Amino acid sequence: MKKVKISALYLLLGAGGLWHLLGIFQDIMRVLASPIMFGLSVWLFYECWRIYPPHERQKFVIVSIGVIVGSFGIEWLGVRTGEIFGAYVYGQTLRPSVGGVPISIGCAWFVMLIASTAVAQKIAPKSLAGNPFKLAFLVAALMVCFDLLMEPAAVKLDYWTWLDNRVPLQNYLMWFGLSFIFAIIGLQTGLFRRQLPKIVVHAYSAQLIYFGLVVLKT
Repeated sequence: MKKVKISALYLLLGAGGLWHLLGIFQDIMRVLASPIMFGLSVWLFYECWRIYPPHERQKFVIVSIGVIVGSFGIEWLGVRTGEIFGAYVYGQTLRPSVGGVPISIGCAWFVMLIASTAVAQKIAPKSLAGNPFKLAFLVAALMVCFDLLMEPAAVKLDYWTWLDNRVPLQNYLMWFGLSFIFAIIGLQTGLFRRQLPKIVVHAYSAQLIYFGLVVLKT
């Protein structure tokens, strides 16, 4: 069953990237962008929720909602002020939106955070695994690595646009800082100390494949 789920994940995201590379089903992909983002977050949330004993599930729900709502609020301030990540605006692909920010963007932050955490758990040496601050640093670094590939793809997909057509260094610094804070919260509450499911690890690489295929299109 695990292999079927992982295969389905790669098929879903790989097909989406391939369709964009080939220039087919573009209208459908634009319509499905936000629903897929939301659906992926629900799927991975459930897979993680299952691993926790009953007395920890409520805490996982609270932290997850906190990441989704908190990241949405930060994005809202970022769009309004241009002072957090830099000056950018969201495009027409990720709909619906509230105050110029797609409601699915908090879900995207949640998915990227738990996927990066799962990868960090897998690759971290023992010297890092027992130190929450060092592990959170690795999670944040993985988040930035993900964003480095996602940024050019997101512009092509009309997820968002940088007003000066250049991704500022400030964006990556804030990504690192916010990811570090979210990771520390998850680690200090004990939630991210539990080994996350294997499919969450694959969610990181499957998304990299998707955005990588998008970037390849000239």
